[in-house]
Amino acid sequence: MLKSKSTYQYCAILIVLFLLSCSHGLPELDPYKEASEAPGVEWEPSEKELEKSFELEELPTLPADLESEADSLTLPQLVDIALANNPTTQIAWQDARAAAAAWAQARGLYYPQVTGSAGYFYARDGGSSVGGDAFQEQYGNVGLSLDYLLLDFGGREAQIDAARLALINSNWNQNQAIQNVLNQVAVSFYTYIGSKALVIADETNLKEAETSLEAAELRLEAGVGTLPDVLQARATLAQVQLQLVEDRGNVEIFRGELATSVGWPSNTEFDVSDPIDELPVDALSDNVNDLIDVAMQNRPDLAAVQASVREKQAELREAKSAFFPEISATAQVLRFWVRPDGGSSDYFTNYLLGVQLQVPIFQGFTLINAVRGANAELKSAKAALRLQEQIVIDEVWAAYYTFRTAVQSLEAANVLLESSLESYKASLELYQNGVGDIIELLTAQTTLAEARAEQVETATDIFTSYADLINAMGTEIPSPDEVVIEEEVVIEEEVIVNPMGEVDESIEVEESINEEN
Repeated sequence: MLKSKSTYQYCAILIVLFLLSCSHGLPELDPYKEASEAPGVEWEPSEKELEKSFELEELPTLPADLESEADSLTLPQLVDIALANNPTTQIAWQDARAAAAAWAQARGLYYPQVTGSAGYFYARDGGSSVGGDAFQEQYGNVGLSLDYLLLDFGGREAQIDAARLALINSNWNQNQAIQNVLNQVAVSFYTYIGSKALVIADETNLKEAETSLEAAELRLEAGVGTLPDVLQARATLAQVQLQLVEDRGNVEIFRGELATSVGWPSNTEFDVSDPIDELPVDALSDNVNDLIDVAMQNRPDLAAVQASVREKQAELREAKSAFFPEISATAQVLRFWVRPDGGSSDYFTNYLLGVQLQVPIFQGFTLINAVRGANAELKSAKAALRLQEQIVIDEVWAAYYTFRTAVQSLEAANVLLESSLESYKASLELYQNGVGDIIELLTAQTTLAEARAEQVETATDIFTSYADLINAMGTEIPSPDEVVIEEEVVIEEEVIVNPMGEVDESIEVEESINEEN
């Protein structure tokens, strides 16, 4: 009778728990309630989930010690900030630290594994239906065990070596991330400077377009011009105004890209000082093959892929070691006690010491397939290394000739600008004197505007392509005495302009390039 009463109590408790779970809508009972009710209906998060979903990380801002210079930041200042703020470098650094911890974790295989244990148990028997006596007892134990791998024919060593090479891979990747950030900041910096220079050029073009329109209107008032001339001049002025609006918008876009490369939000309020660097035309004194050789010895991403190959080699050794026996030692001490119902405790101590040999006989073909997989991954890593070598060579090659083309194009851009300016002045004078044609004037004006833009873009390209060349090499451009020069470039007199369109200085430019076989 007593037993039946207890059974009813247990059933009542289960029913109450079931009803409570239904009332609280456990997802185990109806998981579809946790998703949208239809394909075209948006999921509505709870207030708590909505709040948690937008707990975002605080973005870095302009350092307090640079607030007074916020309108005239230099490239070195931005680079220093980027190395600390840019998430790319932080991600690569944390990945390297995680790989270092994984290597340290793998080295734990060199040490014995010591485990402690303790337990307490209570047992009770309520008796049987045929009149058996009920009883209860308590018992517990405390113990210490030690296991140590003595020999596994290179498997442990290969596993640890693979973890070490994974760390080396991550370290090289961090170095590459740093170089990529440096390149990104430099390219964004000079692109932003160039965009501001284009606005200055557009403003000059606007003044000239207004001058041309004024000349056409004066001729119309004097009765020697035509209305179509005025309308064409107005249309050209509108095109210049449209270009100015577009280039002003690009200035803000490129400033946002520069802020992002530094690690700031795009809407950060700052500006930069104009670059005072000399145009790096002397880098052409090095032969492209020499620069490729330098890159093949310095590119961090190339070294990272090479480390990945060695990591796969270690993993293959580990997979092969699984075919061999494994010898380990074991030691254990266990102290346990038993306390019967109404009795006193009895204590016992057990000791265990032994050596164990495990020989793989048949593992369902898992071992051989693990070796096959590791071998395939090794071959894939070697192919990736060859691909990376080709990528490095191609990037240096392309960056070198892009830089070289920009340097060689600058002289032509200067000549084009000078001749276009003279042509415009002559056409304007002829038109103002009633001799020239409006089409000729507007054509000369458009050519001059394009020449200004070309000169600014070419000068900007020299800086950005130089930054790309340094990044492609993985190091600074070597000086002439550090490499064997097979291709010489001598500089003769030429006027160079900086990205702001102003005359920078006169330097000598005369190219004398030996023919390559």
